Amino acid sequence: MKIRILNLLIGLSVCLSACALELSLNECREMALQSDENMIIAQNRVVQANLDKGIAKTAYFPKFDINGGAFYLAPNASMGSTMDIQMRGVYLAGISLTQPIYTGGKIITGNKLATIGCEVSEYQLDATRMDIIADAEKSYWMYVAVLSKIDMVNSYMVQLDSIYAYTKTAYELGLTTELNLNRVESRRSELEYRLRQARSGADLCRMALCRIIGVETSEPIVPTESLDDLSKPQHSFGGIDNRPELLMSMKNIDVKKLDVKMALSDFLPVVGMQIGWNAFGNMKMTSYTPLDDGTIYPFSQTIDYRGFVGAVSVSIPVFHWGEGSKKVKRAKIEVENASLSYERNRKLMELQARQTFSNYIDGYDLIVTATKALDEAQNNLTTITEQYQIGLMTLTDLLEAQAQWHTSYANLIEAKTQYKMNEVDYLRSVGLLK
Repeated sequence: MKIRILNLLIGLSVCLSACALELSLNECREMALQSDENMIIAQNRVVQANLDKGIAKTAYFPKFDINGGAFYLAPNASMGSTMDIQMRGVYLAGISLTQPIYTGGKIITGNKLATIGCEVSEYQLDATRMDIIADAEKSYWMYVAVLSKIDMVNSYMVQLDSIYAYTKTAYELGLTTELNLNRVESRRSELEYRLRQARSGADLCRMALCRIIGVETSEPIVPTESLDDLSKPQHSFGGIDNRPELLMSMKNIDVKKLDVKMALSDFLPVVGMQIGWNAFGNMKMTSYTPLDDGTIYPFSQTIDYRGFVGAVSVSIPVFHWGEGSKKVKRAKIEVENASLSYERNRKLMELQARQTFSNYIDGYDLIVTATKALDEAQNNLTTITEQYQIGLMTLTDLLEAQAQWHTSYANLIEAKTQYKMNEVDYLRSVGLLK
């Protein structure tokens, strides 16, 4: 019966492993980018910015319009005592072409603003992409770290099981006390509690990762990468010139400078031209004309018109109580504020980047230290285990050595995890997280 249950559990485990989603770090990043709503929104904003650029460019070209209409007026309109105008079913129709000639630079400035809008939307897309990648990588490594801790606790449990079996045999032979056996049993119970905690934490990390990559939270995930595949820092501090937020801050200065030109263009002459072809008809005029003999002769005339018309208009602002100069001064102050904001942001980003780079370098040094501590704890545990088996060390010494090994192992896992986090933070702070 036990063999059947064991075979069933093994088969279930194999089935779950086969159905699990094996996920590398790069696959995790790609899935996160494809499923994140913020990424889709950022991509849509790029499309919108390009459409805005196309809309701004159309201001250079003439506009063609077709106009038409009809109206009915009753009773007739009187023009004096002898003339009436009948406007029943009068129609208007025409085609016009309107071309701006000079708008004070407003069209040129609008196109430059639209071009900057496209560049800013690309920077926003880059920033969004980096944020999503950072979240995905951190969640991935956090999940890997918790799984590593579960493996570590399982190894610790194997050691305790071995000590428990040895101590139980010694107790049955009268070579040790029941107190020692109970102490080992207590340590095993404590470790089982920690194992349950680790598994619960791993499940929470898995669900968080599932949310980020856009799969069901019940989906089992098996990471294909481990914290053992680490190398020395591969990056050197290269400044923050590639950071999207800094580039957007720079473009904001350009926008404010163009706003000055836009404010100025509102108070410069505007010249435009319009040509077209118009049709007008079905208007009747009735009146009376006296003849030479004094007889009143009624007559009517239908008025129709077909022809071309052209016009050039010029609008020159003359006096607006200083509105123009005030708007220009206000826009220039915005340029100064944007420049000051850029300098402040640059200093803060530079400080953040240097701090994350320092953490990145120090993180690897911490791994080296933690590795050395684990090696020492492992050697110490091996020595004490051998001496305990020949009666030269106490059970207390052995349990303490195991606890030290467990702590050193956990510290190494945390150091490796933090190193990967620090690497992500550094690359994000300098705009190199691609």
